[in-house]
Amino acid sequence: MDAADKAIIAWFNSDFGTNFSGGVVGNIALVVLSLLLALILPGIIGMEREYNGHPAGFRTHVLVSIGSCTVMLVSIYGFSYWDSQYLAAGIGRDPSRLAAQAVTGIGFLGAGTIIQNGISVKGLTTATTIWVCMAIGLACGAGSYIIAAVATILAFLVLTVMGKFEKLISKHNPILIIVVPAGQAATRNILSIAERFGIEAKETSSEIIHFQNEEAVRFSIRLSRTTEATLACFTDELRMRLHPLSLKISTNF
Repeated sequence: MDAADKAIIAWFNSDFGTNFSGGVVGNIALVVLSLLLALILPGIIGMEREYNGHPAGFRTHVLVSIGSCTVMLVSIYGFSYWDSQYLAAGIGRDPSRLAAQAVTGIGFLGAGTIIQNGISVKGLTTATTIWVCMAIGLACGAGSYIIAAVATILAFLVLTVMGKFEKLISKHNPILIIVVPAGQAATRNILSIAERFGIEAKETSSEIIHFQNEEAVRFSIRLSRTTEATLACFTDELRMRLHPLSLKISTNF
């Protein structure tokens, strides 16, 4: 892959094999190509996030990638004057140092997409895709086009194909839907009872609703796989301890 990328870069730097401008035009075209690929490749990942209604969509992913690509291009091309000064002084310059700061700095943007709701955490996948798009942008800026393309394809497959596979697996976990009066410390009690029966809460969400003219909280909790007998004992304990307004459980036993 490195040889192919080098051949592409050499072709551009030689003005597409003609060398009619001493490589200036080809160099500009190479920069434009890098930025265009930084737009197109992560745009594929961003579209998947946008389509599924996640907080960071197409524009966010594309802008992260273009910004990262720009940082990489500046690292490589933006210090030509200083390079000559460093070489005259016998000092080498590492163009990866500026790019390395992008890896650290992108963390704040990813953290902004992560939301904690009860015991569940949402937005981790979106935060990860932002980080991946940053890496793809850096790869485009560095001229590693094949690496950037392969990374894009793999990331997209993980989000689409493996996402469906993950949902298929999770369907075999029972879902508890329980409604309790507002103001009741239900989450702690539910988790405490579940732990006693060896059941783990995988995902949870909650919302304020009006149930039979009363303000209440509805919890939806995906539980770890367990036996019918254990699940029956668990729900009986919930009814006895919490006196819920409603309690339903869906299983695929």
